[in-house]
Amino acid sequence: MSEQKLNYMAVLDQWTDANVFAPLLSTNEEGEPEELSEETLEQVKKAIREKVLESYKNGLKAPRRQEAAPRKFAPRRPQ
Repeated sequence: MSEQKLNYMAVLDQWTDANVFAPLLSTNEEGEPEELSEETLEQVKKAIREKVLESYKNGLKAPRRQEAAPRKFAPRRPQ
């Protein structure tokens, strides 16, 4: 099976599952939800901030679009 290049949103979904949901939805050995610690919440916040900063920096590196010159409208004169 050939590897498929994932689009940005699919990669973001995978990242979100691993870095946000997994820490927040962790369970203990009995399968019961674990209480969230301040450390876990700070870890999730930090991961989100880093991802947003990475996205922002990538946006700055992207080539700027050249805006089209405004069109000049000149109505036809009756002849």
